[in-house]
Amino acid sequence: MITQGIFQKAHLGDLKKALDVYANRHKVVADNIANVQTEGYGAQAYRFEEYLSEADMKLTGARTHASHLHLGRRQLESTHGDIADTQSSYDNGINNVDIDKEMTDLATNDLSYRLTTRLLSMKYANLRSAIRGRSV
Repeated sequence: MITQGIFQKAHLGDLKKALDVYANRHKVVADNIANVQTEGYGAQAYRFEEYLSEADMKLTGARTHASHLHLGRRQLESTHGDIADTQSSYDNGINNVDIDKEMTDLATNDLSYRLTTRLLSMKYANLRSAIRGRSV
């Protein structure tokens, strides 16, 4: 079985995980925007990068037996984000949602999502070309 080059699945999983993260972040930002006029609502953020950097900081090791505990870095697929209150000191008179920041976050997240879908589409296009026997 060929596991190197264009058939390597590692990047596909990374791109799919990125799409999940951007979709979750979009939901949180959209909720913040929808509740900009809701009294007492607290702005939230989707945290993922913090968990990812924590996973990269750990020592690496190998499991020699199935009943041993995992040692070392978590795989990207097993790293999950969460929704947390922003604890922002911003005050719009109703709550702490900064609409300008949220709209900027929405635009940034949208661009990131579009770039990732484009990269994923190109990856699959390359695979289709290789299967059909065309040069890339």
